[in-house]
Amino acid sequence: MHAQTYTTSQDDLYSQAAGPQGSGPQGPKGRWSSSRIWALVAGTVVVAALVAVSVFLLTGHSSTAPAGPSASTSAPANPAQPSTPGQPVSPANPTTPVSPVHPSAAVTQLQRQLGQLNYYEGPVDGIMGPQTTAAIKDLQRQAGLPQTGQMNAATQAALANYLAHGNNQMGGNS
Repeated sequence: MHAQTYTTSQDDLYSQAAGPQGSGPQGPKGRWSSSRIWALVAGTVVVAALVAVSVFLLTGHSSTAPAGPSASTSAPANPAQPSTPGQPVSPANPTTPVSPVHPSAAVTQLQRQLGQLNYYEGPVDGIMGPQTTAAIKDLQRQAGLPQTGQMNAATQAALANYLAHGNNQMGGNS
């Protein structure tokens, strides 16, 4: 009987804290007090804020950035690259190619031919570099072709014509 009184007194204490019986859809044990609701709302807001900060940090910063005390001590921004919020910063492209460039016999021959016509003055190394591309553009410009810097059928025909008949840039044929 003592246990029954104890249980009843606990139920009475709970019902007094929760309010009068029958005021909620589940009775006194199923209701939430206003302090519990506010605690739940505050907890939800805190969790949402943490998720938002995590998403911002994951999408707004590069994973390759060095860990430091603050973002203000990092390297200065590159003014040539506009920053876009929400996008990770990509590392700069290397200035040297990743794979080694092998000389080509066709490019070596092209450099010699362009050199005969005074378009190319660089080393005959068989590598299609910026000097070779510039020489091709010069040839294309003089031949009235689109200046792409790439060899195509029309550029090859113009080169063959100039090699056979000369051009106005050849030394001694003025």
